[in-house]
Amino acid sequence: MDKQTPLQHHHYPATESEYEAELTETENEFAEQLEAVKEKAHKEIQRYLLWGSLGVVVNISVFYLFNNLLGVEYQISNLIAWVFSVQASFWIDKKLVFKHASAHPFRDMGKFYGTRIFTYVLEALILYVGISLLSFHATITKVIGHGLAIFGNYFFSKWFIFNKKTQKTTN
Repeated sequence: MDKQTPLQHHHYPATESEYEAELTETENEFAEQLEAVKEKAHKEIQRYLLWGSLGVVVNISVFYLFNNLLGVEYQISNLIAWVFSVQASFWIDKKLVFKHASAHPFRDMGKFYGTRIFTYVLEALILYVGISLLSFHATITKVIGHGLAIFGNYFFSKWFIFNKKTQKTTN
């Protein structure tokens, strides 16, 4: 946990009006800090959507190439696409989205792949149900499955891999 200096008061309010003025000042400072946090989160989500779309393009393109153009079975195509897109997404998320500095990038990469395995399994199940059981179009099913995986990937990246607590403890 961060070492924070406790609030120190050199002057305690003597009157009710002084108390109200200090309380209002504190509330205003808190509101400014809260607004700054909201703004940072909003910008981070925008970066994830913008730069994360590159990982999506890699994933869908590699899947389409292997499955539709080269005739590789859809689950194998999905695995190949997953490997390419996870590697691209790791560096995009680390450098451009979360702006995470770490002395241990390969440890971060291991955690990144580890969490992506969960969403890979989810996507593979969606492909199986959509393609094998329901006979949907493979690429359309892939887009739907990958779209659902993106949400899980963001939260895993944000809270488990590229969070600021991890950054401070590993540096």
